Amino acid sequence: MVKNSRPAKSRKPLSRERIVETALQLIDKQGMDALSMRRLGAALGVEAMAIYHHFANKGEVLDGVLERMLEEVDFPTMETLPPMERLRQFARSHRQMALRHPHAFILIPTRRFNTEHSLAVYEKILATFRELGFDAALSARYFRTLGYLASGAGLADIAGHAQQPDATPVRLETFADDKYPLVSAVVPHLRAANLDAIFEFGLDIVFEAMRRDVVAIQQARKT
Repeated sequence: MVKNSRPAKSRKPLSRERIVETALQLIDKQGMDALSMRRLGAALGVEAMAIYHHFANKGEVLDGVLERMLEEVDFPTMETLPPMERLRQFARSHRQMALRHPHAFILIPTRRFNTEHSLAVYEKILATFRELGFDAALSARYFRTLGYLASGAGLADIAGHAQQPDATPVRLETFADDKYPLVSAVVPHLRAANLDAIFEFGLDIVFEAMRRDVVAIQQARKT
């Protein structure tokens, strides 16, 4: 009997990128609690110890997942849009990531930017505030404010579409109860279909304040 002499199919080499991508896929499918080094190794087809050659611990893996998610955020280049429009597009793209990664999105507002790529994104945003003439203190305030708005809106989107872990039916989509007349009156305006308009309303408020600060800075420079 002639034996099959074809070589065994080679295993895809382990890399930081492959580990992070697999971790994100695992979180997307099974939730944040499903991620462990053992389960990640099983998904990669390796022993968990092999992962430690690339990441010191699970925290570093999560930092890598955060970095991977930030790669999906659209931040237009200086040549394409004026600074405020670039910041507005960044906020929109930040929020839109929530429905693509409803289980992993929580990493965006809860983990600090520690990796090279995440710090580069941070620097790019701050450089845009600098273009507007903002000093470090004002840049920090607006950076946080935009982050609060985009992350909060993203989390609300996840809840509004019942995509959070162990979600229950979204009662407020059809809520009507005489015991809560004010809630009943507001509900039609808070449905998932209206969330885009509410987010843009919030952005309008922030960017109007930003425009006033830009004008004040320009006037101060003329005096």
